Amino acid sequence: MLQTRWGGIAARFNARNTRLTSLTRTGTSSHHAYTPTAARRVHIGRSRVPSLTSTPPGALRPSKLPTGCRPPLGRSVPLTVGGPRLHSAFPTKTVIFVVVIAAAALYFVEIKTDDWADHVLASFAGDPSATPLHFYKDREEVDHWAHYHIPNPSDPLKDPQVMKQISDQFTKIAFGWEIEPEESIEFEIPVTHGIRFRSNEPCEDYYAIGTAPGPGSKPWNYWSIYDGHAGRHTAYHLQWTLHPSLSRALSNLSPASTSSIIHATIKDVFTSLDNELMSRAKHAANWFPAANAAAISALTPAFSGSCALLAAFDPEQSKLRVACVGDSRAVLGRWDPLEMKYVAQPLSTDQTGFNEAEVARIKEAHPGEEDILDPKSGRLLGLAVTRAFGDHRWKWDNEFIKQLQSKYWGTAPRPQSKTPPYLTAEPEITETDIVRADPKDKSSKSDFMIMASDGLWDHISSEHAVECVERWLEAKERGNGKVSQDPRMQQPIFSNGFNVDEGVEYDAETGKQITWKAEPQYFAIEDDNAAVCLARNAMGGTRRGLFLGLLSIAGPLCRDAVDDTTVMVIFFDHISREGKKKPGGEKKSSWWPW
Repeated sequence: MLQTRWGGIAARFNARNTRLTSLTRTGTSSHHAYTPTAARRVHIGRSRVPSLTSTPPGALRPSKLPTGCRPPLGRSVPLTVGGPRLHSAFPTKTVIFVVVIAAAALYFVEIKTDDWADHVLASFAGDPSATPLHFYKDREEVDHWAHYHIPNPSDPLKDPQVMKQISDQFTKIAFGWEIEPEESIEFEIPVTHGIRFRSNEPCEDYYAIGTAPGPGSKPWNYWSIYDGHAGRHTAYHLQWTLHPSLSRALSNLSPASTSSIIHATIKDVFTSLDNELMSRAKHAANWFPAANAAAISALTPAFSGSCALLAAFDPEQSKLRVACVGDSRAVLGRWDPLEMKYVAQPLSTDQTGFNEAEVARIKEAHPGEEDILDPKSGRLLGLAVTRAFGDHRWKWDNEFIKQLQSKYWGTAPRPQSKTPPYLTAEPEITETDIVRADPKDKSSKSDFMIMASDGLWDHISSEHAVECVERWLEAKERGNGKVSQDPRMQQPIFSNGFNVDEGVEYDAETGKQITWKAEPQYFAIEDDNAAVCLARNAMGGTRRGLFLGLLSIAGPLCRDAVDDTTVMVIFFDHISREGKKKPGGEKKSSWWPW
């Protein structure tokens, strides 16, 4: 590892010069004497060449060699610089250059190899505030550390300036990204804003976005959100597989395929992926011995589970299809010219025990098992959703699950499980004709879609989410394309007051934890990213105390306050290709991950 240290150069020069000696040559003979001198610049000029190429006494010069005599092959003949003009092959300038570079490196560059302390610090990679090394030479150093380097973690959050800095960094905290209009044209996908707020460690939310072939191999746009539970592995698996699997199946269809055929294909892809995942895991468990690494790798995506929300858009027909498994939700914002506002139109329905259609389906499939659904929590044998990928304990019999628990460290079976499977990965699908307008045309307004995991919907309704994006669009128009330049935007006020924010409820006596809802009177419209705006308002909006409190909770406690939250806002404006950036431009995409 190279470390360039510029501080204290002059002092290091003086110290080093007192220790070093220089090598000088005396005389013109082949004998060299070494005399220690002070470090100085040595000039190697033409006058030094004779001493480097001088002829030993008695040696024959080339001019005195007998006629026809040639030096034997492989032997050199000493030369003098007095006869015919000869050129030495010795690379003098190159040597001088190398010597100068080596001297500079000796003074300015310290070559350091990793030692044990570096390995200790490397074990805390990803945690830059970790301080594992405590070496003090005396009590004074210990006292200095104790007084000046052990922080009070609450002190910075009492400073309004620090509060504002944290708030200003929320786009980065939530990992916000945007596909701008120019990039929308380049990548052939509608303008999209997104975030992935990570609450769990590691985060269990995954998402995917892209353009791939649809029926007739015509380009379709795809967005998907995977909300994992009991681990991230099923969601991670779906992020890799769902889009390409669906595109392959749809591209085999005719472009004139009916909606029923397309819907059937989507359902088949969803269920096939889940069946393959579970079958591969069961096969590995049956054939490999206990504690086998290959079996554990195959079982891991089956041990955890995931919801899946996918939107597939046919830009040629302006048709949007949304497939839902679980409780992630999609809602459309559509302009109502009579009410002169955007109204919320559901594109999916949460699949939980509060969904009457789901309750009826489960009761029909499992007659006589009335206790498997909790009417208060809406949970199915303890699980918050009634459809999901993975989740082996809801799909396999208890005897087999007990074997996995013993052989592969699996989780215990559900006590009330009698007639599995209780879960399915078959999606419910909606189809919607999308309104697309030119942004320059003020007489009409395009639809927009909000897709999000339940981390958002736990704290904001679909109607209020659509209203929030509508206000964001209005602020963007007032700010000539930038919400942050909206002349009506109110600057946030931060204080370290001791009052609980409005709308925040809890009951310490009954054990009721803090609850809140995002409502229009608390909206803070100050972010240029619409998805960031939604997440900020779901986490408090103008209630800055609540907002900063949620951001300050460390894992794993943060999970109890706010779940992993993924949000994507898709704007279906019909953007003209005029002024499209030519290939090879210098502008880097603001959303492209590298």
